[in-house]
Amino acid sequence: MDIIYTIGHSNHEIADFVTLLKKHNVDLILDVRSTPYSKRYPQFNQEELRLVLESHQLAYQSFGLWFGARQPDPEYYTPGGWLHYRAYTKSGTFDQGVRNLDLCLTQCHSPALLCSEKDPFECHRAIMVGRALSLKGYDLRHILADGSIFTQAELDQKLLDKYFPSRDEGSIFDLIEGRLSVEEMLHEAYLKRNESIAWRRDDLELP
Repeated sequence: MDIIYTIGHSNHEIADFVTLLKKHNVDLILDVRSTPYSKRYPQFNQEELRLVLESHQLAYQSFGLWFGARQPDPEYYTPGGWLHYRAYTKSGTFDQGVRNLDLCLTQCHSPALLCSEKDPFECHRAIMVGRALSLKGYDLRHILADGSIFTQAELDQKLLDKYFPSRDEGSIFDLIEGRLSVEEMLHEAYLKRNESIAWRRDDLELP
C-alpha cells in the first residue's frame, strides 16, 4: 500500500516546516492549493517555497490543477455554490492527478500533499483528496503541527463521532428514513464536512 503524507503549512517557520518533512522522510511536496500563495505567510508562496525546498534537496510540484479545492468547472458545484467533493473526485481531471501521483511514486518519491490549513479535519486535502485516495487503496497519513501522525482511519472515526455521536457499536444506525450501515454513515459524514468547509463561489448560475 503506497503511503501518501499530507501537511498544512499553517504559520510554521520555514525551518520548522522542513524539519517536519524530514522527520517523516518526505522528499516531494505536491502543492494542492488552487492559489499557491499566502499574504500572511509569504515564505509559503510558490516561488519562495520551491527555492527553499530545493536548497534542502526536496522537490516541489504544483498539483492544484487536479487536486485543488477551487475547481473552475461549474458541473461539480451544488446549487448552494460549493464544490461537491465526491462528484469532483470522479472526474477525469482528478483521475489525471492520481495518474501523476502514481508517476511520482514509481519514481520512488515519498510525497506529501501540501495545503494551508493546520488541521486536516478543516482541509480539503483530507476531506476531499485524502478520502478519495484512501478509497483507492492509498495509505493517507496527515502530519500534524507537533510532528505526530493522524491517519485517514482516525479521521473517519472523528467524522463519525461528530456527525453520528449516538450511533451504537454495531453496524447500523436508526434514522427516520431507515437504517444506515457504517459505510453509509461515513459517506454522509464526509458530505456534511464537505458542505461545512468547502469554498463557495457566488458567480454560478445554478438551478
